[in-house]
Amino acid sequence: MAVPTPPLLVPYRAVGLVSDGVPFAIEQLGTETFVTTAIGRTFQVFSLAKLRLAFIGAQLPRAVTALCAAGERTIVACGTDVHVYRRAERELLLDGEHTARVRHLLVLGETLLTVCESGVVIVWALANGEVLRRLHAGFVPSALSHPATYLNKVLLGAPDGRLQLLNVRSGQRIYEFKGWGAPVRCLEQSPALDVVGIGHADGRIVLHNLRADASVLTLAHESGDACNALAFRTDGRAHLVSASSLGSLHVWDLEKRVRLTSIPLAHAGGVLCAHFVRGTAELLTLGEAENALKVWLFDQPTGGARLLRSRSGHSAPPSLVRFHRDAILAGGAPAGQAYLLSGGADRTLRQAAIWTTQQDAEFSQKRETSKASMHVTDMEARRLPPLTGLASSQVRETEWANVLTCHQGSAAAYTWQTTRRALAPHTLHLGSGRPVTSVAISPCGNFGYLGGEDGALEKFNLQSGQRRAAVKIGSRHRGAVRGLATEALSKCVSAC
Repeated sequence: MAVPTPPLLVPYRAVGLVSDGVPFAIEQLGTETFVTTAIGRTFQVFSLAKLRLAFIGAQLPRAVTALCAAGERTIVACGTDVHVYRRAERELLLDGEHTARVRHLLVLGETLLTVCESGVVIVWALANGEVLRRLHAGFVPSALSHPATYLNKVLLGAPDGRLQLLNVRSGQRIYEFKGWGAPVRCLEQSPALDVVGIGHADGRIVLHNLRADASVLTLAHESGDACNALAFRTDGRAHLVSASSLGSLHVWDLEKRVRLTSIPLAHAGGVLCAHFVRGTAELLTLGEAENALKVWLFDQPTGGARLLRSRSGHSAPPSLVRFHRDAILAGGAPAGQAYLLSGGADRTLRQAAIWTTQQDAEFSQKRETSKASMHVTDMEARRLPPLTGLASSQVRETEWANVLTCHQGSAAAYTWQTTRRALAPHTLHLGSGRPVTSVAISPCGNFGYLGGEDGALEKFNLQSGQRRAAVKIGSRHRGAVRGLATEALSKCVSAC
């Protein structure tokens, strides 16, 4: 039998990818708090103090579908299997029980609950991987939670609005709550015993006393704005934050029973999950489609929050990626950090560091987005069009613009500066006024070259933004210039 040949290249890490739409898992070890996010077929762990990347997990056979953290264990659902890691080593593989993808994980002491898309609930012993109980609630759970002090009990939420309280040890159904006629999106234990927060797809938020089967308080989002997640403050303030499917965070005062404030567009495309760090005013949120992890600090007089720190990447696939700084300088000396510049369908220009996530950043377009009409409320629509060309140089990056971009259907080429991570003062235009289709920067970093849709080719000074030379239209190209390159002495320019 032939021995399989190991691959020549193996994945090392994902650059610019924070999360791929799976809810995070959060766990406190001593004085440090760690958050785990899924990225494709692996997971990564961030330290919450500075959102520093602390660990990257092993590659799994299939994409990660659910995460859970308990002490030093990280539990990862991968298709129908569940992998249990203790730090970097896999401790258990739980397989052979589910026939559909596992969507929910919950740890109760030394017991693990796994719920798959077909509604089967399996109870495992974390000590040895033994199956303790097989359950089915009669529906496919859309959310689950462990009510505080309810020994061996789990609360399941249904797509039709029902709630069931089950004993996972005996397998008995303790009680069924009729619900409120809307799909349950999330369940969250409140600081008060017996009271659970329930978020619904129609935007209603119900605080319900399980012991008395009575609603304590009902709140609501605007029509069409589902409640994806709930987070209760645990630092002594009776505040609740609800996460919106439209991307907003709503802050509620539970004593006065009013909405204090809202943070609109906290995440583009919806907020997937939210969690208050125990005993602090820091809220951790994850975007549903934005590929962003954010920490908010609630220290405003109005009860609102400000963005404290974040990690983010492209929210749509990048269409253009270029190295900005190589890892090896002339002579073989190391250059330190290596950077990638990228643009995508989300209309952003981003810088990503290969070795450390702390250097990742989005370039500011504030100068251009502020020119958009006040009636355009969609932030993405206010940005520059998607990139079609990108050139950069590190020679003069501390003095003037060192990045040049052209955009889909745009007659302007924009200059950027990597030290400021923002647009530079000058915007370059061809003399013909036609769209720019390609760009290049000279090796000396002084000049930028633009190629046009009509075959025009022009040279600009990047410091002043002035035109320095031009090739007569039609004398070299009759069609659009799709590519530009300069040789080391900047005496010749190649165009195609």
